[in-house]
Formats: sequence, C-alpha cells, structure tokens
Amino acid sequence: MSTLTQDYLSADTVDSLADLLQQPGVLAVVGLVDSCLPTDLKGYIPCGMPSLSAKPLEVIRYGTAVATRGITDNCHWSIIDDVLCAAVWMSEDDCQNIELATETSYGRLFQLIQSMGFPYPFRIWNFIPNINQGEGDREEYKKFCVGRQRAFHTHHLAPQEYPAASALGHHGKGAVVYLLAGRYSGVHHENPRQQPAYEYPREYGPSSPSFARATSLSLNSKIQIFISGTASIIGHDTKAVGDLQEQLKITLDNIQQLVSHIDQEKRSLSAIRVYLRHPQDLSIAESFLAKYYLSHQMNFLHADICRGQLLVEIEALASPVQKE
Repeated sequence: MSTLTQDYLSADTVDSLADLLQQPGVLAVVGLVDSCLPTDLKGYIPCGMPSLSAKPLEVIRYGTAVATRGITDNCHWSIIDDVLCAAVWMSEDDCQNIELATETSYGRLFQLIQSMGFPYPFRIWNFIPNINQGEGDREEYKKFCVGRQRAFHTHHLAPQEYPAASALGHHGKGAVVYLLAGRYSGVHHENPRQQPAYEYPREYGPSSPSFARATSLSLNSKIQIFISGTASIIGHDTKAVGDLQEQLKITLDNIQQLVSHIDQEKRSLSAIRVYLRHPQDLSIAESFLAKYYLSHQMNFLHADICRGQLLVEIEALASPVQKE
C-alpha cells in the first residue's frame, strides 16, 4: 500500500475534479485558489490561498481505496483506511468574530474526528482573512490563537499533544480549517533552535500559538514527518527583518535542524509550500530555492504571514528516501 503524498497539479492536467476525486487513493484535493467557500464537491477544499506557480491543485493521496466522503455538522470529510481528512469553513459574517468562529469550528472538527474514530489530528491548516489586521491583542491572528487554544482546552489537548500546523492569511472572504487525523497518535516534535510556540512570552498575545514544529507518524509502516509552517525565527525572535534571502536561508536551516533532530534517516522533502507576503518576491524566492529543490516539489502561494515582519514561511512533508 502506498504512503501519504501531497502532489501539485496545474489545472490543464485535470479534466474533471469530480473524476479526480473518484480515483483510488485520492483522499482530498485542496484548491489553491482565491475562493474560500465550500462547494457541493465533497473532498474538494478551496482555501483562498492562490498559487503563484500556476499549480492550483494539491492532491492528497493515501492507500489504494476509493475514499468514503460525507458532510457532518458542516464538516466535509473523506476517509481512506486509517486516515481522515476534514474541513470546515467560516463565512464572512463568522469572521467578524474570528475568536468565536475559530473556537466553534475547531469544536465541530474535534467532535467529528472523535465520533468517527479518528481522534488524533496530526496535521492542521488554518487560512483566515486579514491575519495582520488590528493592533496589539486585537490583531486577527492573536484572536484566532485565543479561539484555537480554547477549543484545545475544551477537548483536553495538552500542549505536548498539539499537532503540526500552519496558519496564514488570505485576501478573500471567509476562512477554512482543515486537518488530517488518524486512529493512533503521532509524535509531536520541537526544534532546538526555536522556543516551543506554546511557550512564547506574553508579547505574542494572550494565548500562545498552539502547534508543534512537526508531527511524525507511521503510515503504512513508514514514518513520515509533517513539518509545520516554518519561518525566520530563532528562539522566539524574528530574524533578518526586511531581507528575503536571509529569511529564506534561516528558514531552510530551521527545517534542516528540525528534521535532523527528529531522526537520522535520509529523507526527501515534498509538498513544499512557500508562502510569500509579496507576489513580486516570487522570482527571488524561486531562484534561491531552485538551488535546493526541484520545481515540481514546490508551490509558491500569496499569503500574509502571522508576523508582520516575516516575508516568507515554508512547510513540507519529509518522507524516507526510496531505496534502490
């Protein structure tokens, strides 16, 4: 059986999303597009985060079965074998109170995964509008963090149980949270170069960000590492303010240190999402990262990063290198 993959596709390679979702092994398709609204197409997750690389589709594949899909309490879900993918959207009106909307949405997701027998989320994505809007504790990202932490507390997740995650801002309407969850717990990891996000000092908001730097999990007998959104942060301090290339270098160093810290197995990175605050930085980022990764491994997206001084954030999936 195949392990989990996240592959990027251009729109012209897909005749029909409905047909794609019926293919064996296709767990979900994430739409890297401007829209952040649910559709009638179960298993399709538009996220409001447009691709700058002309690759607007990410296909999450797992196993060889055709996915079972449904909608429960406004949560869209898909299951193949021992992995569940679920998404919940917040309307434009909901986002007027992002703190409450986040708490409610997470509550729905947690109730769903627990009731369906997949109680262990191992990777979460959060895409919300206007993430840097507001001053001090009234910043949208900080209010989002309060709502997320309340939901975690309600559902009895201790900080050491927080999974890998990314939280970015888009420029459209509405918001989405989607996740991957399993029947068994993964292992959550921190980076020696960085302070755990859930232990950040008060200056970062009334509730610290609730995520691990990575989560590793055995899927079909292979350990895969889901790397959270990673940026130019050492300790808890933002580094290289205003310098994109140096932020890229520090970010890659953080990822390399994290993966090496987790285990010494040789790994390859895929599903590399590069979130750029400024679309005009695309050529610089592409040139820099082309020294390390092939173009098919990467997708560049236009997104606001959780800290106003950060220009880039990168996430990835680290899988064992296939032996000859």
